Amino acid sequence: MGSSLGLCLGKAPSSCQLFLFFAMGSDVQPGTEMEIIVEETISVRDCLKLMLEKSGLQGDAWHLRKMDWCYEAGEPLCEEDATLKELLICSGDTLLLIEGQLPPPGFLKVPIWWYQLQGPSGHCESHQDQTNCTSSRGGVWRAAFSQGENRMGFQQPVHKEK
Repeated sequence: MGSSLGLCLGKAPSSCQLFLFFAMGSDVQPGTEMEIIVEETISVRDCLKLMLEKSGLQGDAWHLRKMDWCYEAGEPLCEEDATLKELLICSGDTLLLIEGQLPPPGFLKVPIWWYQLQGPSGHCESHQDQTNCTSSRGGVWRAAFSQGENRMGFQQPVHKEK
């Protein structure tokens, strides 16, 4: 009751293989998932390479996240040398290909914002590592970011004082 059965072409996965769904990005639209069959002993790194190859993507600035029960990006699969079996990945799970490298073990990626009063000249200077925005009260919010971090070409977010 409430179950569906699908008939698929090809050989069924063996008992030591996993049938996985995967999609690009964290905003997965219905019908955009792809499928892959991998050995349960494959490493996260090798599984990521296979998924990138199958989806036609290149580069090493990607990581995998397991989709959680409410269809959102869950925790990243940080241990690239761990096997899918060790990380309790099961057949039918959905993994997400997310752009951006994870920080090395023991490090966090934390955005930092600070407030600086506007100078006497009445304008703010642009710096290579900052995004500035003048507020109506004469202050500036600045977002610091590392060079090369904005790989997707999106404008960096800027917060204004209201």
